Amino acid sequence: MVSGKIRLKFHKIGKLKFISHLDLCRTMVTAMIRAKIPMWYTEGFNPHPKMVFTQPLPLFAESECEYLDIKIVEPMTHAEICERMRKAFTDELYTEQVYTPTEKFTEIAYARYRIRLGSFQRELLFGEGELIATKTAKDGKEKRIDIRGMIKEVGEADGAVYATLNASNDSYLNPEVFCKAIGAEDYFITRIGWLKADGTAFV
Repeated sequence: MVSGKIRLKFHKIGKLKFISHLDLCRTMVTAMIRAKIPMWYTEGFNPHPKMVFTQPLPLFAESECEYLDIKIVEPMTHAEICERMRKAFTDELYTEQVYTPTEKFTEIAYARYRIRLGSFQRELLFGEGELIATKTAKDGKEKRIDIRGMIKEVGEADGAVYATLNASNDSYLNPEVFCKAIGAEDYFITRIGWLKADGTAFV
């Protein structure tokens, strides 16, 4: 039996790629209330459960490895929480595992993606020079940046591009920005893993 902080590993696939991160948060709260998970709520005029996710997915992207930290206020087993969540969710928002976390989200340095692309410029993907992307700043203005240094690793296998991109709070490369920088117009993004700064898997 455990209480306090727990971590859910889940995937977000299929039709759920069309919902935003804000919609995902609302869906999670609704599902947990339906599953009767005893969540810890903030105090004040607008109490809400404290939920901490890994970096949000871009709209239209899928993931096989999303993480969510919550607090529970009554003792429950990991297996019981997992089973309740599976019954409350759909197969497209499947809870793979529930456990007590030993690593912090701040330890995440990179995200791994499997990207199925239409046409793209291979010389840009596998080149060694600058790889220029256009990003919209907070003031609404567009700026050009070199993202080559934000790509840890890239390769091809089974008809897809596998890319490991910066994903820390200080340096995050949106996979859509990466796709557009290599000249891709059609792409299908799936997040498949997280890595720490030393290259080992984040769990």
